[in-house]
Amino acid sequence: MHNTGLKIAEINKDLAFLPENRLDEVKNFVTFILSQNKDKKREIVQMRGIWKGKGFEGLDIDKEIKAVRQEMSESILKREV
Repeated sequence: MHNTGLKIAEINKDLAFLPENRLDEVKNFVTFILSQNKDKKREIVQMRGIWKGKGFEGLDIDKEIKAVRQEMSESILKREV
């Protein structure tokens, strides 16, 4: 995975140096390569509802945020300079 990310970063860097009139050529080539890999379909993962039923429904988010902010304020004020 790390190697793949590195290769993508290198390709992106190189693309910045291509003349604008050659970018369509690169796009067409990438599209051609992707068309040959039709068997490897990307799996779409839905994240909606991932926390449903985990006990977070009853939380009052605004109240929790206010409490955390209060704690942080008190902590900052107690610090010695």
